[in-house]
Amino acid sequence: MPFHPSVVADAAEQLRAHTVALLDDLDNDELERAALPGWTVADVLRHLAESDRTVVLGRRLLDFLPWVAAAQMEQRNDRALRRLRGVSRYRLRAELDAWGRRLQTIIRRAPAPLARLQVPTMFGRVTLGWFATLRLYDEWVHQDDIHRAVGRAQPDVDLQTAALLAEFHLRALPAGPLRHVDRRASVVEITFTDAPTVAGWRFDLARRQYGPDVTQRPTVHIATDVRTWSRVAADRTPWRDAERSGALTVEGWDRAAAETLLDAVRVV
Repeated sequence: MPFHPSVVADAAEQLRAHTVALLDDLDNDELERAALPGWTVADVLRHLAESDRTVVLGRRLLDFLPWVAAAQMEQRNDRALRRLRGVSRYRLRAELDAWGRRLQTIIRRAPAPLARLQVPTMFGRVTLGWFATLRLYDEWVHQDDIHRAVGRAQPDVDLQTAALLAEFHLRALPAGPLRHVDRRASVVEITFTDAPTVAGWRFDLARRQYGPDVTQRPTVHIATDVRTWSRVAADRTPWRDAERSGALTVEGWDRAAAETLLDAVRVV
């Protein structure tokens, strides 16, 4: 799927509208519930607002330089929360709305050639357009964190956002994890069951080739939905737990190849 700024911006707008509506629906006690280690529900919302602010101000890419470790990025995220500590829920709502709209404007106006520009990052070499869809992934995962913290059902993903997230995850694999899995004579195919417009991608582990152009027959097939894969990639759900629950399936004779790839999947 080519990068279409307006489509990504529309999806970002819908996700942020859901986040703001979620904040409006939470009471003060729910805002103080633990959502992640060291973070309350309010902290998760502060992170989303501050993350958009640093992108708009041109600072966020520095968090993803190739030599930055995940632990360092998490420490930076923790420090960034200080700006919004103690602010009222109404100020937090205003921050989410204002910085979200500014970032959506930047995405919407991004020239296509700029979006195709590849940059080295902690995830591998990815396009700036991929970074725009990283925003969608981060927002949905943190919505899910909040839903789980307050005992609500998993948030929905519409078809368009599911397609964008599917493409995001498929392109994340060759950028990072695929480079680190064992070279073996196997072709792993991945299909997202809730993104019918995105064709399954095949990953040739021996040749380090990937995408719809890999013509070799798959030796093993992984099928799941975008929400489950997002939870796995965010280290919220172990993939083996997802398989046991039936949310993820592995079929084919070379199961070891699928396990090798699934063990490497991380976009935290």
